[in-house]
Amino acid sequence: MYTTLISAEQLQALARSGQPYRVFDCSFELMQPQAGRQLYLEAHIPGAVYAHLDTDLSARHGVPGAHGVLTVHSGADQPASGGRHPLPNREKFATWLSSVGFSNDMQEVVYDRNGANYCGRLWWMLKWAGHEAVAVLDGGLQAWQAAGGAINRGEEPSHFQYIFFPCPE
Repeated sequence: MYTTLISAEQLQALARSGQPYRVFDCSFELMQPQAGRQLYLEAHIPGAVYAHLDTDLSARHGVPGAHGVLTVHSGADQPASGGRHPLPNREKFATWLSSVGFSNDMQEVVYDRNGANYCGRLWWMLKWAGHEAVAVLDGGLQAWQAAGGAINRGEEPSHFQYIFFPCPE
């Protein structure tokens, strides 16, 4: 289990091992919010899921309410924090993770093209949600490519995990 950093070579070995893992591309540009997704579509680690800072890793801002306080109309959308990119609540975050194929038994690997500026957020959020097996790809996509790692372009197939909950008897 990797809990802080993973090298490109270690990730390549993990991919060959058959162990369950998920890779997240967290590339982002604050001044051009769609640029990260475009970079992902141009080149990413095979099987990687794109994690968008504004829509996947942040809650929506509320609307101005009494005394200028931001309020959210739905409890499900209630952010867990404030700021420019407020944290989503744990339930909303868990729903997104399920939609991209996350499983508690997986090793998670996060990377970006920005010196770990944005993937560090997902690393921390997974720890915040109680998942220990998450590591930052040391050197990001650049290190992966330098180590001879394969690159995919375009969209990846859906990774949705269907979870069956039996009816109580």
